[in-house]
Amino acid sequence: MAYLYGILSALFFGISNVYWKHASKRIDYPYLIVFRGLIASTFFTLLWFFLFVCDDENVQLIQPSTNPQFYLIAICICFICSLGICFFLASLRYQTVSLTVSLASINIFNLLTAVLVVGEAFRSVYWICFSLAGIGVLFTQDISFKCNLLQWNKGATYALMAAFFWGITYPLFKFLSTTLGAIPLACMLEICVTVSAFIWARLERKEFNTIILLQKSNLITYFILALLLIGGTLFFNLAIQHVTILNLDLIANFQLIVALLASIIIYQEKLSIKQLVGIVLILLSIFLSQMF
Repeated sequence: MAYLYGILSALFFGISNVYWKHASKRIDYPYLIVFRGLIASTFFTLLWFFLFVCDDENVQLIQPSTNPQFYLIAICICFICSLGICFFLASLRYQTVSLTVSLASINIFNLLTAVLVVGEAFRSVYWICFSLAGIGVLFTQDISFKCNLLQWNKGATYALMAAFFWGITYPLFKFLSTTLGAIPLACMLEICVTVSAFIWARLERKEFNTIILLQKSNLITYFILALLLIGGTLFFNLAIQHVTILNLDLIANFQLIVALLASIIIYQEKLSIKQLVGIVLILLSIFLSQMF
């Protein structure tokens, strides 16, 4: 069941990564996250309260008694993780879905967190993975080999920042999900994401037009994003309780494949040969790190 949860999580997140681009045609990203978050966090809060009142014995979903200190640690980690989605969506403003998803999926930071924090062994194949990922990143940018000129895309920086913030936090979710339960962790994470997005909107001084934001078509968009998030987050938190970090990363790559194919088919994104080579190198680095 744990592997099935991982596959379902990857499917939900993969579809969500592609749907963001369509949703942003009417509403900018910060407010999309805020309204999506209000729906999702309300759902998780009510579910948490219901399970707590019913004294549900399913410890995978909720731990009945937990040290309050763990909740504080979880909130701090969730706030750091929430920056990942903000940078991911900021990257979509400047480059295609296929490139953003590829760069944000680089698992170098996951590996370093697993080694330095979780205590997993550093394997020699990681050096090869780091090299392939680094070369792949360069190839996704506009490089002129004749004059040795690299034109760096601003969106690439944001995508790599998303990979960084996700990479230093997601491996820690194994401890948090086991200690707190899948539902409390999902609830705290989405509340933190919503608050971060609201701060993002305020910093950019986005205009808050209630009439437009609460149109029926936009409400449907919020609910679709919320449902995709609820499914992805809940199944991820359940899967990580029983599957190793590297194995779950391997399963999660399914969302990368889904997003890449959908972005090319739905949005008809065109990639240069160098960019395709870069994506292949990034994919190869990810699979090598988890297969050997």
